[in-house]
Amino acid sequence: MINSKINKNEVTIILQGEFSTRIAKQDIENMQSLFDNPSIKQYIINLDSISKFDFTFLIFLFNYTKKLKDSNKDFRLLANNANAIKIVNLLKEIEINNSSIPIVAKENIFTSVLKQITSIKNLIYDYNQTLIDFINFLGILIYTLVKSLFNPRNIRYKAINYHIFNGVISAMPVIFIVSFIVGGVIAYQGAATLSRMGFIQASVEMTAKLTLREIGPFVVALIVAGRSASSYTAQIGVMKMTEEIDAMKIMKLNLLNFIVIPRFIALIISFPFMVFLSDLVSIFGCMVFLKFGFGISFYDYILQIKEYVGMNSFWTGIIKAPFYAAVIVIIGCFIGFRVEDNTQSVGEKTTTSVVCALFGVILINALFSLIFTELKF
Repeated sequence: MINSKINKNEVTIILQGEFSTRIAKQDIENMQSLFDNPSIKQYIINLDSISKFDFTFLIFLFNYTKKLKDSNKDFRLLANNANAIKIVNLLKEIEINNSSIPIVAKENIFTSVLKQITSIKNLIYDYNQTLIDFINFLGILIYTLVKSLFNPRNIRYKAINYHIFNGVISAMPVIFIVSFIVGGVIAYQGAATLSRMGFIQASVEMTAKLTLREIGPFVVALIVAGRSASSYTAQIGVMKMTEEIDAMKIMKLNLLNFIVIPRFIALIISFPFMVFLSDLVSIFGCMVFLKFGFGISFYDYILQIKEYVGMNSFWTGIIKAPFYAAVIVIIGCFIGFRVEDNTQSVGEKTTTSVVCALFGVILINALFSLIFTELKF
């Protein structure tokens, strides 16, 4: 209940009872009429008779006193017991919290469009800067690599052996399993399609050429791109976070010679060997699936490979292998050097590295497919 006593230009508003539910509309209108009364200059709000209150009431009372203050009217809160004093203290906390929230002006449509244009401009600038940095990194890498080849003493052979073992040999079981399954499934699906047209024997030539030209090299590239590119980025990123990179700079060591070149040489050397083994396993998978699925014996399969599949199909995959390796190493190491000094950046850049490496592998594969097709190789 809300009562009021007007004495000339002063009004005393007495709040009584419980204010733990919605305030009555009539009480709100009465208090608003007192606020709109031009003859009243001073307000006294008595809180002593409030027995119970909730947060909704506090907000209502805060807004009412704020309107009085904004209208330059004098007001006073009477609080002579513990409950009333608690209300006054809570009102002060609301005022402090409310004043600490920054007021953000609503943007108009022109400001919003301008900000979007600016953000697009910054995004384009960032991409251009990244491209320039990548070209610089590639140029320095080629220079350092050629310099190392003319001065073999600078090559870190132990590091190359380490990366061959960890980046290649340890990945071979996964490559063998995937190559066997993918090669066998493609052979089975191809033979199933050709058998309906009465050309079951043509499946040998088709699957063998497809395996040697595309499946073998591409399976190796995808696995290594997902495995090694992420590993290179994470390793270099952690080296930056632990300040190993800064220590190497202070010692005036060539970062590319110590970090990138061993990984580059290791993958370039071992990638054709991995593709060769992947081809063997994929061909074996084709033979197994065709043997048990369509009755084509291992002997007949090998005879047809000798007769219809030339060595150019084999060399097509081997020639592409070093380019796959180069793309994976360059992208993985370049993005690793762009990791910032926090753990979140390591995760983000590692994901970016895998995506970019896979895209680079697919792009290289498409380019070589077009080139070899035009050359009829």
